[in-house]
Amino acid sequence: MADTQSSGSIRSRIAALNLEEVHAPSPGARPSYSYEQAVARKKAPPPPPPSQRLEAGERQRTINNPPIQSHVPSSARPTVHNQPIAAKPDAPKLPPRLPPRTASQSPKQAPSLPPRKSSDGSSIKRKDSAESISTIASFGSTRTSMSGNGTIYQVRAPAYDPSKLPPLPPKKVPEEEKHSATRKAMRSISSVVPNRTLPPQLPSRPPLPARQESRSDTNNHDPPTLSKRSATQPLPPRRSAIEFGMNKSADAPPPIPTSRPSKIPTPESGAPPPIPLTSRPNLDAIMASKPKLGAIGYCIKCLDYSAPDHHAARFPRESLPSSDVGWLATQLTSPFPSLTDKARAIFTWLHHNIAYDTHSFFSGTISKSTPERTITNGLAVCEGYAGLFSALAIKAGLESMVISGASKGFGHKALQPGDPIPEFKSTHAWNAVRIDHGEWKLIDSCWGAGSVCGREYDKKFKPYWFTMDNNEFGYSHYPTDQSQFFRTDGRTSITWEEYVMDDVGGRLQIYGDPASEHGIGSRTFQPAHKHIKVRDPQNPVVRFQFATVCQHWDNERCGKGKPYVMVLNVAGRDGRKSDHIPFQTDGKVWWLDVNRIDLGAPGQKISVYAVTSINSQDARGVSYADYKSRKGKVAMGFGGVAMWELV
Repeated sequence: MADTQSSGSIRSRIAALNLEEVHAPSPGARPSYSYEQAVARKKAPPPPPPSQRLEAGERQRTINNPPIQSHVPSSARPTVHNQPIAAKPDAPKLPPRLPPRTASQSPKQAPSLPPRKSSDGSSIKRKDSAESISTIASFGSTRTSMSGNGTIYQVRAPAYDPSKLPPLPPKKVPEEEKHSATRKAMRSISSVVPNRTLPPQLPSRPPLPARQESRSDTNNHDPPTLSKRSATQPLPPRRSAIEFGMNKSADAPPPIPTSRPSKIPTPESGAPPPIPLTSRPNLDAIMASKPKLGAIGYCIKCLDYSAPDHHAARFPRESLPSSDVGWLATQLTSPFPSLTDKARAIFTWLHHNIAYDTHSFFSGTISKSTPERTITNGLAVCEGYAGLFSALAIKAGLESMVISGASKGFGHKALQPGDPIPEFKSTHAWNAVRIDHGEWKLIDSCWGAGSVCGREYDKKFKPYWFTMDNNEFGYSHYPTDQSQFFRTDGRTSITWEEYVMDDVGGRLQIYGDPASEHGIGSRTFQPAHKHIKVRDPQNPVVRFQFATVCQHWDNERCGKGKPYVMVLNVAGRDGRKSDHIPFQTDGKVWWLDVNRIDLGAPGQKISVYAVTSINSQDARGVSYADYKSRKGKVAMGFGGVAMWELV
């Protein structure tokens, strides 16, 4: 009993000394260790010094603390702000260093260790010891933890049981072995097949019909044929898979050989069912729904938008079952496969159902709005229009973004010569949407729905804010991000000075929407500026001209019907004789040269008019010769198109 207690106390003391690292071996004594302990010490990291060890109840330091370099040589330690800790005065002195050992003083050679056994799983055994204690950093099977009151708890790992391990996955067979095994099996079968008979236990199954011919092949890896072919009989030519009419519904399937059963495979026999040809898409219907191209090429300005415009008018905001953006986007765009038509349907719906919130705009009480709120109350400013358009477009599967920046909208005043360049200020919002052919198109659904006149909102559809060219769009909208101009002329953007100086002194006044009414582009008018000098000796003749919105525009096909006769109203010399002079035209461009002295007096105005009626009848399609023959003889009606001022 005494030996057991003594042995237990000595072992406990040794374990405690190893844990606390306070054991110092006697001088000259041989260290007492076993092979297992040596291996464990090589694997386990060195324990921390006593000065850095946690006391009972102390919280563990985080990993963000600087590293402890108590085990690093002093030569490798930093010399600034990391000096070693000075020894305490009452610390015991270390024993003197042993003298160097000579060859005669060397101890006897230790006996050799027994041969090591194989390191398979069966030879490794864990020795259960209640006295030994291993630290958390060791690789043993016991883990210790310390509670706040100093009590040590031990958690042992479960015993190793190979029977509880999951089975290993099946071993993969190399491809060459698979092929070799298959070839061996086929060779063995081929030697038996000629004399093969059906087994007696399957009398109900009919025998397979005798195969008359079989295709021979020179490939050595293929199995031998089931029947011999005459050496003089030629081989049938090999046919490509394309010749069998793959993916060709109009071609007939290849004929079935007479030597094989003519039974068509059914789903019960494992064959897939035939493909129903009636479910294939109709190519003609798809191409008919695509955007129609102009006479020369694709042009968004001369497309026919009657279908999306009529469809958008079928969903008034007051009759919607809810303000769900996704439901509305699906209803507006699902009938149209064209991305351009989808965007146009949303653009037109905003005109019919959303009005500009003039009360909040003029009272200065504009607040941010959500797409659902805009649908519910039907009021919005430019930000609400742009936000709702992008929300509907994204729900419909389009790519769209809201763009903010400066604009020349309500309250804009053109600079006069000599005025300083104003600073950039973001006051408006519009959209960019990706349409057919991957084109990013700039649109303004707010300006396209109507305009503000005085303090009242005039709800009038202006579709040219959907079809306007991006380059022309950029002279009235300047984005905060200059990469969002999306120009098509090779320029990425224009400067702020160029944008501001474009209308210095004011541009000519345009009445209504000449693009939708007459198919005339607003920026095709010349002279472009508002004021025209009456006297200019260097240029005695003034050229007035304008053109269609695109080079292949047909007003009867793309517009509202046959074109009107265009005339220029001048005041005459000294403003004493007014006249309506008809333009010359080739159907695409209108031009007229007039002497400056015949334009009128300073302060008077000259205008371009369309002859809308002759003798109280619609004048669409009237020729210029017919107009001249009836001029001054019958009553005529005129519609204003553009206007200049004489100075």
